[in-house]
Amino acid sequence: MLGDRLREARKQKSLTLTELAKQLGVTTGYLSNLENNRQEPSLPMLRALSEKLGIPATMLFAEEATDEVVVLRKKERPSIKFLNLGQECEVLTPLAWRSAQPPEIEVLRLSVPPHERITTEDVSMDRDECIYVLEGQLEYRYGNEAVTIAEGGSIFIPRKTGHYLFNPGQTPTVILWINKSTIGG
Repeated sequence: MLGDRLREARKQKSLTLTELAKQLGVTTGYLSNLENNRQEPSLPMLRALSEKLGIPATMLFAEEATDEVVVLRKKERPSIKFLNLGQECEVLTPLAWRSAQPPEIEVLRLSVPPHERITTEDVSMDRDECIYVLEGQLEYRYGNEAVTIAEGGSIFIPRKTGHYLFNPGQTPTVILWINKSTIGG
């Protein structure tokens, strides 16, 4: 479970709950709740945990380690539900928690409800990201500027570019979110 993986990753970094909480600007009680599966992290918190612990966020939801090619059928893919989204996010990249060959990319399939942001706060990643719009439209907002990406379109977002993503449409938008793994490359 997520909490077990967070605890294991924190201990591998030789961090106490107090030390990690201080680095993240949260309480030790909140981290304890996450590690004991009593609470789920928001997407920004998951990213922050991922960065502080040095592992891709999707690795926290990975299945058992394997060094073989893995095909994930639709019903076999793990899903993540973030507190700040009403929809689940599918992990499309077959990952291995302790793989000798960690993946170099992470791919998530996400449905964004109409008139909602993907995250509740602006995002600035330490790695490049690419988003492909499968269905609907997505608005990329940075500063006072906005760009709409229609169905079939994609956007490359360079690292350390502050932004947020918004669904301006009347129907859900489905995207593929592709990031460079923090472990694999």
